[in-house]
Amino acid sequence: MQKQNTKKLSTIAATASIINSVIKNKKSLPDCIAEHQQKINPEDTPKIQAYCYNILRRYEFYQFIVNALLDKPLKNKDQDIYHLILSSVMLLNEGNLPAHAAINETVKVTHKGKKAWAKNLVNALLRRYQRDQSDLHHAANDCLVSRYCCPQWLLKKIQLAYPEKKKGTLQWQTILKANLLHPPMTLRVNQLINSREDYLALLSEKNIAAQPCPLTKHGILLQQAVNVEKLPLFTKGAASVQDSAAQYCAELLNPQASENILDACAAPGGKTLHLFESCPELGQLTAIDISAKRLEKVQQNIMRIAPSQKDKFTLITANASDTKSWWNGKQFDRILLDAPCSATGVIRRHPDIKRLRKASDINALLITQQQLLSQLWPTLKQGGLLLYATCSILPEENALQIKAFLSSHNDAQSVNFDVSWGQPCEYGQQLLPTQSSNDQTDKTNKGNSDGFYYCLLQKK
Repeated sequence: MQKQNTKKLSTIAATASIINSVIKNKKSLPDCIAEHQQKINPEDTPKIQAYCYNILRRYEFYQFIVNALLDKPLKNKDQDIYHLILSSVMLLNEGNLPAHAAINETVKVTHKGKKAWAKNLVNALLRRYQRDQSDLHHAANDCLVSRYCCPQWLLKKIQLAYPEKKKGTLQWQTILKANLLHPPMTLRVNQLINSREDYLALLSEKNIAAQPCPLTKHGILLQQAVNVEKLPLFTKGAASVQDSAAQYCAELLNPQASENILDACAAPGGKTLHLFESCPELGQLTAIDISAKRLEKVQQNIMRIAPSQKDKFTLITANASDTKSWWNGKQFDRILLDAPCSATGVIRRHPDIKRLRKASDINALLITQQQLLSQLWPTLKQGGLLLYATCSILPEENALQIKAFLSSHNDAQSVNFDVSWGQPCEYGQQLLPTQSSNDQTDKTNKGNSDGFYYCLLQKK
């Protein structure tokens, strides 16, 4: 019995189990992978992780196919079999296993999972998929939800928000296509240690292909993702992993010497440390996050990047909108509010968002954003600046949220910033999730960045 417990899951069994856990338990993909780690052979982990990301990126497409293959829906208690079939369909379509091997391995899982009754069903459906693959794919592509692999509620929101045609393609289509791509690995070079050019040379010495990020001062785009342990001087703080869209944050807030800075909702600390790197002479940097566990990551980043300057950082576990619980009454010169949001701008990087987020979540997020803006505003000095940021592409969380705030705060004004990226909104600037474009005039599509929104507010 003890020997049986030490047996590891096959790649297909582990993939199906992890996907089922994401869907059933509404947990993030990284958390579900971590929970399965002891059941997986370490050498299989990268492959399983890649399979899971592929499935969640195109879940609606494979869901359409499995539903078409089934004569009747499986019971709730048999969703593990449903996701086993779905995972195997992905393998037959995208995997590098011979078809017969993928099918045989999938059928074996039904026995090991004590669901031998499903053996014939699984075998029959997968062989039918092989025969009818072309017709099934055509049918899936005729449906917008499965073609763009986007839940109906979110598809409608993006269609309404971005109906314009640009470069001959509807903008909402460009966004949804970009969400299906594998995101690049982007670095931010710590300017206190290296110039971007020097760090590119260090990468070249390690045979790591890279190029400067367009439109960012310190960003580097890697040709292929690598383990951070292979990055030169990473443990010494010479570089951090950060998407190019998030790197505009420190440039826009532009902290100055001796200033008192607040980073609300700070974890995991990428933007916190970038603020420090851009001005190590700043006075004090307070980082707040509601999660003590996530705040530990901020502390780790401080010790990696600025251990000798750790006294400049104050970390507080609190709800940033509950200022009575943490604020000492000393006003801040500048505030970064990277607000909780739908994360609809980073779906290509976190495809599980499409499974975890619901339409009903948006209103609750809007209320949270409103509370943070209104409660943090009194902590800002007269003449001070607050940078409101989200990784959302939904106008109600972005420009419309700012419009509502300005209508109820006479002492607030939006500050225009002249940048060569994104697209201007009534208030602020919106970056959309895109892939690189060779068109030098295409500022929206340049740089292969995530979707992000920024608006700079000043207290009159």
